[in-house]
Amino acid sequence: MIRCVTLIFCFFVSSMLFAQTNEGTDFWMGFMDHVDNDNEMVVMITAPKNTSGTIEIPLQNWSMSFDVTANQVTVVEMPASVETKISEKKDDTGIHITANSPVSVYAHQFHNARSEAAMILPTPSLGDEYFVMAYQGSFPTTSVSTINPSEFMAVAVEDGTEITIEVSDFTKGGKWPNTVFTVRLDKGESYLVQGKEPIHDMTGSWLKGNKPFVVFGGATWTEVPVGCGFRDNLYEQMYPLSTWGREFIMAPSAVAPFDLLRILAAENNTRVFIDNVLAATLNRGEYYTTQIPRRAAYIRGTKPLLVAQYNIGNTCNTVAPDRLGDPSMVLLNAIAQTREQVTLYASEFENITDNYINLIIQAGDTASARLDGASIKQFTTVTANPDFVYKSLKVSPGSHTVKVDGCGLIATSYGYGDVESYSYAAGASFREINLSPIPEGACLNDTVLFDSGLKGRDVEVFWDLGTRQTTAHSFTHIFTELGIHPVTLIIHDLCLDTYDTLQQNMLVTLRQAVTATGDTSLCEGGTVQLFATDLAGARYEWTGPQDYFSTEQYPVISAINFTQSGLYKARGIVSGCATHPASVFVDVRAPRVSLGNDTTFCPDDPWRIHLDAGDVVHYIWENGIGAPSREIKEGGLYWVEVRDDIGCTDRDSFEVSELCPSEIFYPNAFSPNDDGVNDVFRPVPTDVWNYELSIYNRWGKLIFRSNDPNEAWDGTFKNTHAQEGVYVWMVKFSGADQRLNAFTTQRSGTVTLIR
Repeated sequence: MIRCVTLIFCFFVSSMLFAQTNEGTDFWMGFMDHVDNDNEMVVMITAPKNTSGTIEIPLQNWSMSFDVTANQVTVVEMPASVETKISEKKDDTGIHITANSPVSVYAHQFHNARSEAAMILPTPSLGDEYFVMAYQGSFPTTSVSTINPSEFMAVAVEDGTEITIEVSDFTKGGKWPNTVFTVRLDKGESYLVQGKEPIHDMTGSWLKGNKPFVVFGGATWTEVPVGCGFRDNLYEQMYPLSTWGREFIMAPSAVAPFDLLRILAAENNTRVFIDNVLAATLNRGEYYTTQIPRRAAYIRGTKPLLVAQYNIGNTCNTVAPDRLGDPSMVLLNAIAQTREQVTLYASEFENITDNYINLIIQAGDTASARLDGASIKQFTTVTANPDFVYKSLKVSPGSHTVKVDGCGLIATSYGYGDVESYSYAAGASFREINLSPIPEGACLNDTVLFDSGLKGRDVEVFWDLGTRQTTAHSFTHIFTELGIHPVTLIIHDLCLDTYDTLQQNMLVTLRQAVTATGDTSLCEGGTVQLFATDLAGARYEWTGPQDYFSTEQYPVISAINFTQSGLYKARGIVSGCATHPASVFVDVRAPRVSLGNDTTFCPDDPWRIHLDAGDVVHYIWENGIGAPSREIKEGGLYWVEVRDDIGCTDRDSFEVSELCPSEIFYPNAFSPNDDGVNDVFRPVPTDVWNYELSIYNRWGKLIFRSNDPNEAWDGTFKNTHAQEGVYVWMVKFSGADQRLNAFTTQRSGTVTLIR
């Protein structure tokens, strides 16, 4: 079901040239396990201009078209089968959304004041490495008798996605903390991992794939913090590791005595500072949780961080009106991932009564800050970083636009209701700020592209290649000497007035050669392995039909299909110097035979049915004949199996039902005097079904009825001879016309009983 509404929490965000954003035309997502089995799941789609698209669950053969009116939201209600419920088992619950022009997509999962929502990232913003931010689960209560675990889920967007997972705690499937395992998912498949007991928190679990994929994290139902009722489900899409930042501002929630802050590290010896005071030193996958009492916080890490802000449970909210609010979770955007403008809708969904926008900007941009065109006044300075200010804006339900000229903004939208809340980022940039733009190496005399990826931002760059210096964001260079070439890139962020220095020793080498083997012919559904020769220190890339890609040296393709036939190319890459591609040809055979649709046939007709099995090498029919075709003269079940020169087979069957045009002969008189001649009345049908004969006397009284075409009326009624005279008969039946098309009809007439 599709609904179009305007009062619903959703956002669209203006595109910026330099960054991936939450706006796009292609998305993948999924829903995790919810505490309530009868929960509702909706996908919300909004756009800056009219557009249309399709949402589908590819592996369940479910799809629905949608239309979006500019600045409104279309809500698509998803079937119950899309919820992913079983831990550590592949499922078919991946959801794919495509649109004809850019849209923003959000998801909401809710039931009985237990709800949470998430912003969905477009496919180009996905990554291949993640850490999970979640929360521990909750024990059974008087209202909910089940254990409600912490959880995370992966969804594949390409076939052959191999994901290595390291879990942070005990899992429902029996895995211990730090267990490493690999799952292989095809496009649209999902994989859920849940904690064994409520205390087992999946935060810090690590996932690394050979292709981009989707990750969600949260909990089925939990208290935040532990001991603060009421409970709620948590549900957020995780940000790729490549987009994490090092500096964050957390603005306080409008109606809460404190905010819960959780900080997760991806690298060892990550020092975390809160308000310029060392709060924790974390190793890879470790996290730090603290409470921030009614003030903004400045979070800084010496290495990339993932930061989450949690709304707290109602019973701990001593400053909110009675029963206002409940747990929710939002990932914060790093101050380097700003936007210039955000348009959003504040929601009344699920009994939300109070809506807010938390806005964070640079102190020098306050004069340009606008909410729906009106100036925003009285910002509060972030004490620990006076370069930034924030404002908590209470807004009415409906559409709102926040705009700041200069260095951009960070916004979070959230709301409260009766034991209810929601919160998530109101749009974001997802630049890969943790990936070095310096190439790892090059081939001698090759043209190498250097690109900062930062053109269009308030950023200055300085490149030093030893023999060449430049301030261009993008340029090419040819290395004419073998060996190590030190490269330095200095990035000056004019908004933040910070300098980052990246250094790398580029190794320039001679191009090497790689050989690929694995030419083969095989049947559809089989397995093929490709081989590339060993090159010292090399990594490998294979490409092939149907957008095939693998980074393995000896990739295996299982359950291969006919569309994957073709040329597969391997390249070895040694210190950034790629070999010329080497190729292998994979010939996937899939002989096809089709005898056509089952049919009917009248043996009395002079024509015959001709069956043709096509052009293959070998044939065998059900009667042992090995000819490619045959004629059918009678009804029955016929089948043929074909086989090509390497033994690949296919089979089809064809059923012929004997049926001739229906006819019924109706006698007009009979004499039931036991002389053996015309003693009974019986219409004589040919090729009819659903037959019913009824006989009435002259007063319209029913005196005989039968559904058996072979049963006749013997001229009696209740074991007594019927009187002489005229009787009315009526026959209902189904049959076939002269073209053997089925029909149902009713006929009637009279018959004279003579004694």
